[in-house]
Amino acid sequence: MFTVQPEGFEAISDCARRFQEDVEKLAERFSLEVDGRFPAMELHVHPRLQATLEYALWGEAGVVAVKGKLNALTDDLADCKTISVTMKFSLSCDPQTDIEWLKQRIEEILYGEVELFWHRPPAGHIGHIELTIAFQAEPGASRMNEYVRCVLGIVTGKMMAA
Repeated sequence: MFTVQPEGFEAISDCARRFQEDVEKLAERFSLEVDGRFPAMELHVHPRLQATLEYALWGEAGVVAVKGKLNALTDDLADCKTISVTMKFSLSCDPQTDIEWLKQRIEEILYGEVELFWHRPPAGHIGHIELTIAFQAEPGASRMNEYVRCVLGIVTGKMMAA
């Protein structure tokens, strides 16, 4: 049987709360609706304490799924410096838009900052783009905001001020 010190749960809970605040700010800034009030949360205690939070954000252009993985890589749980973030975008765009140009533009801007994966939309889906980005983020930093602003702005053609 494995035991976890109460301060471990407190540290993960605090980090999860800060991540949730970041997601709520992101949703508000880009007029996205959070699917459900609270995220899906999964907690593991072996071999290290970790939690995974998942959110689905809905908007006019489509869905942004946000997944944050909080790891306790050391025994110092009180210091939650980075979160592994994965964001999956499933967005509609003008059917006349050159999808290859969108991909190229997004890759130019995000090159070197995130891992970027493109998904093939189902056959017959015209005016639809799907991609996943993965990166490390600090709670409270604006990296998620910047990446969402970039992707939504390019796909919808509505760039927001930084």
